[in-house]
Amino acid sequence: MAALAQAPALRILAPFVVGIMIQRRWEHSPWIPVVLLAICTVAYLLLNHASQSATSRLKSRPVFIIPLAIAAMSLGWIAAIIHSPARFQSSQSSSKTLTGRVMELQYTDFSMRMTVDLIDSELPPSRVLITTRGCDYTMQAGNLVSWQGQLTELGSMGNPDEMDYATYLLDNKGIRYTQHLPVDQVIKVGYSPTLLTRLANIRRSLSNEVFNSRLAPATQQFIVALILGDSSLIDKSTRQDFSSAGVAHVLALSGLHVGFIVLIIWWLLFPLDYLRLKKLRLIITLAVIALFAIFTGLSPSVVRATVMIAMVFTSVILYRRSVSLNALSLAALLILVFSPSSLYSVGFQLSFITVAAILLFARLPECLESRFKLVNYFTTTVITSLVAMLSTIALSAHYFHTISVMSVLSNLLILPALPIFMVLGALFMLITAAGLQFQVLDWALDSIYRYIIMAIRLVNAIPLSHLGGFYVSTIGVAIYFVIMAFIILWLYRRKFLFLLSAVIAFAFLLVHSMWVDAHTSRRGLVIFNSFSSTPVFYYDNGNGYVWTPDDDSPDSVAFTRYHSGFLARHGIDSLKFIAGDDSLRLDQAMIRPPYAHLMGYRIMAVGSGIPVLNSRDFLPSLDLILVTAGYRGPVDQLRQNHRPCRLVLSGALHPSSPPLLPAGHRLDATTCHDLKTHGALTLAPR
Repeated sequence: MAALAQAPALRILAPFVVGIMIQRRWEHSPWIPVVLLAICTVAYLLLNHASQSATSRLKSRPVFIIPLAIAAMSLGWIAAIIHSPARFQSSQSSSKTLTGRVMELQYTDFSMRMTVDLIDSELPPSRVLITTRGCDYTMQAGNLVSWQGQLTELGSMGNPDEMDYATYLLDNKGIRYTQHLPVDQVIKVGYSPTLLTRLANIRRSLSNEVFNSRLAPATQQFIVALILGDSSLIDKSTRQDFSSAGVAHVLALSGLHVGFIVLIIWWLLFPLDYLRLKKLRLIITLAVIALFAIFTGLSPSVVRATVMIAMVFTSVILYRRSVSLNALSLAALLILVFSPSSLYSVGFQLSFITVAAILLFARLPECLESRFKLVNYFTTTVITSLVAMLSTIALSAHYFHTISVMSVLSNLLILPALPIFMVLGALFMLITAAGLQFQVLDWALDSIYRYIIMAIRLVNAIPLSHLGGFYVSTIGVAIYFVIMAFIILWLYRRKFLFLLSAVIAFAFLLVHSMWVDAHTSRRGLVIFNSFSSTPVFYYDNGNGYVWTPDDDSPDSVAFTRYHSGFLARHGIDSLKFIAGDDSLRLDQAMIRPPYAHLMGYRIMAVGSGIPVLNSRDFLPSLDLILVTAGYRGPVDQLRQNHRPCRLVLSGALHPSSPPLLPAGHRLDATTCHDLKTHGALTLAPR
């Protein structure tokens, strides 16, 4: 295909990506890519020596591709090994004083989250996540801190169909280890800022200026998110509204915002064209977006957009023909060389797939071109938004289990207002930092934000504008992109074979979806692993019942978000929460705290607020005892009084809690299930 033939970087990018994926599966084989690279180098040299004439070289061209592809794969493998955070031995990360530099800092109501770069000479350079009980509001980025090390490697909670938080931190932040400790045990020992920490403190100061202004609180949060890239303070309901309307990408700095900045700077510098200084116009624009990327903390999404624009601008400055798809491939390759884990980032996947699809379907608006500029703008916007939605619909369903049907309308209503809001927001920050204020500017920003929220709620009010509860497997996503590839080939080649292949692949996707649905249970019992509580989840034919024996006020929104994959896969669309003195009685299920009879299992929960029964209250048919976070007695007492078939220890038990067993004693794995160690407990019907 002509479009792909013009992107030679794609021939290197594809095997490079394969190499990164191989390293994730075979992480402990670092010598294999080195051997492969050496073999490919020798093979290429031999082929080059054997092909002396131009004719023989042309004939053997397909053979040359093989060692080059394997070499690119090996380089991707090696890059992933080099940039993978080091693993520590237990003696290195425990029982010794560690020192590090605070790079990022976030406050919550009762705790802090600090991203700290270790600077211990005895340890390899690493980034760890420190969370504290309590807050120190004098702490800032650039502080040198020390603490007694007891690092633990991040791991999955072990819940079915959950978001892997450990992998998310590893891929997006390069964090493999974490530690939780009281705030008074984190000691400041100095201040040694870097450029990034100085910029982080500047962003924090500007944020404080915005939050001390007269703007409406929601407008303040929106300005900080769009200009400074900090969307952590935006409330859950607003996030949900943006997500339902299909414009959640607006809340996080991305290529969309970089594109707006390029358009604004390009328009402001238009007089340079009259002075025949177009190159200077390009250079200044490129410098501005590079400074913006650095100022906002080099977030992956902004870096991706900046690199791609830099590729295009550089080719224009050097009088080289720019092929957008090749520039996109080079940008992806450059990012993956320095950050191979970005491949697994949802933002990386969504942004590059969206841009690639728009470039490949670029001919579609030309078919509907009109002599009216407004009509062309409307047509281009609608088609671009539609292509972007269709190209990412499978990934959105796979990661977020939702589909926004009206995202095209949302973008049409909101996107024209964003550049104006960003310009006024930047001006507002400059004026506020200078100690000035203009009431008209405050009114304009509040009005634009109210319009954006009104447009989003209007779209969300349309029936079936937002569809949830979708489950798409990894195989299903792969098949979907195979279908998209065949459609693109058909549009360019106009061969019926490609269209037929797309139809066959679509049929295979339907069969696969039905197979997954048929092999997914519609009735079951799961005891989830959680940091804060121990939810017991019973579900039957689309109805779910959540019993939280150690939490009188469960967060239904958080539960739905954390377990959205499980709910979507099992087709659960109705949830009922049972906590405190609530009870539940169904035909085949009963919950009456502290007891429950579910799927043939007799369960008793012991812990905070739950009485521990004496031996005279012994229940001979007790199957499970759930030990929640509030339990303070020994396990032996429970076993002697109740003789359960199995004990289940809550994942919310804190390491500082009194020991459940005397020193040196262990429980048989068949009679005790520790949720923190083994993950969720799934029980089949009896």
